[in-house]
Amino acid sequence: MPVYTLTTVTLLTDLLLALRENNADGFKLLLSMGLKELGLEVVNELTRDFMVPLLSEAEADRMVAWYWGLSL
Repeated sequence: MPVYTLTTVTLLTDLLLALRENNADGFKLLLSMGLKELGLEVVNELTRDFMVPLLSEAEADRMVAWYWGLSL
């Protein structure tokens, strides 16, 4: 398995864990690191195509709130 794939899978896993732990700072840090290492296209596809379908409605709402600087 290529290192690139492992990095993407690891990022997805860590983002989901941070979201489920309600760790906004960790989520934002991981997202920032992902953007630097993988680029916007990969992170956009990762969150849109893989992460969002795995989220409950409450988790998806929390993710949007964090983006806007709010806390649910």
